[in-house]
Amino acid sequence: MAGRDSTELFASTGLLDRLDTGFQCSQHRYSGKSSQFVGGDSRMNSPSKTPAVLIDQCSKWYGQVIGLNDVSLAIDGGVTGILGPNGAGKSTLFKLLMGRLKPSSGSVRLFGIDPWDSTAPYRRVGYVAETERMYDWMTGHDFVTTLARLHGMTRDEASSRAEHVLDFVGLADVQHKEIGKYSKGMRQRVKIAHALVHDPDLIILDEPLHGCDPIARTSIMSVIRDLGAQGKTVLISSHILEEIERITEQIVILHNGRLLALGNLHAIRDLLDKHPHRILIRCDDPRALAESFIENDPVYGVIFRSDEHLEIMTNDLSAAHSILPRVIVNSGVKVHTIENPDDNLEALLGYLVGGDS
Repeated sequence: MAGRDSTELFASTGLLDRLDTGFQCSQHRYSGKSSQFVGGDSRMNSPSKTPAVLIDQCSKWYGQVIGLNDVSLAIDGGVTGILGPNGAGKSTLFKLLMGRLKPSSGSVRLFGIDPWDSTAPYRRVGYVAETERMYDWMTGHDFVTTLARLHGMTRDEASSRAEHVLDFVGLADVQHKEIGKYSKGMRQRVKIAHALVHDPDLIILDEPLHGCDPIARTSIMSVIRDLGAQGKTVLISSHILEEIERITEQIVILHNGRLLALGNLHAIRDLLDKHPHRILIRCDDPRALAESFIENDPVYGVIFRSDEHLEIMTNDLSAAHSILPRVIVNSGVKVHTIENPDDNLEALLGYLVGGDS
């Protein structure tokens, strides 16, 4: 699926002139204005507030390959999802933030400090890598305690803090069991606990839901939401788009190393008014129900998917949903289910980077 340049996309939809609506695209640079920020901290309305993450016209090249291309953004407070297909630049972004890579051009600042000038910002950062490096013979408590000791805590302080964060991530009852006996979800939570042991202000989570079963994912999502509610700045990348949507509405979308869009998910969705939406209805008589719908303005087309399934096409999802109850009741048709397959992040990404829904 061929992608479109972000400037072309937003220009074509008339969005470049509407920056105060909750999102921006990549041609706009950080200028200290509150509208340029992503995050849940209301203090960001003040230009004097230093964001946890500030990236200014940052690029990274691997020889002739572009990993990140002229990206600018500021993030502070709450949970922000870093989204994009494989090769979008998510891993490069995190490596730049963690000092594992140095920008080819531009700058990265954590709490106002360039980490290549001073490592001090990393005392306030917790990081969970996608790869796993733990010692199976250690207990969860021992592992987290050891990391706490490396942060300068006494033995008693480290043990107490380890108990606290392991309880926070839901591992209090198994903290003295060997890590080698943990499930995938439990191992992921140990990694999160070790990243939280020194009470960081910025937490970077690279694919924390990868490989986890549904129960573990639900538990980890709850932990991440709690961190955001505490005022921490949390960055999370994931390919599990539906679950990112359940964690946060603040998103950054990368594609081919470029910043495609950022801000509030629903603000982006609401403004992409040229994007068609589908409503899938399973009912007893699709044709009778379709006759009632095509008389209403929000609906511009219907498709019969089967003897029980009707697909309604609209460019105004809210308006279409507002007439749904009345139309269904007046038609007398029994409806079993109603779904919105385009009202999610996967559909949004597909539209932004590919142009097809």
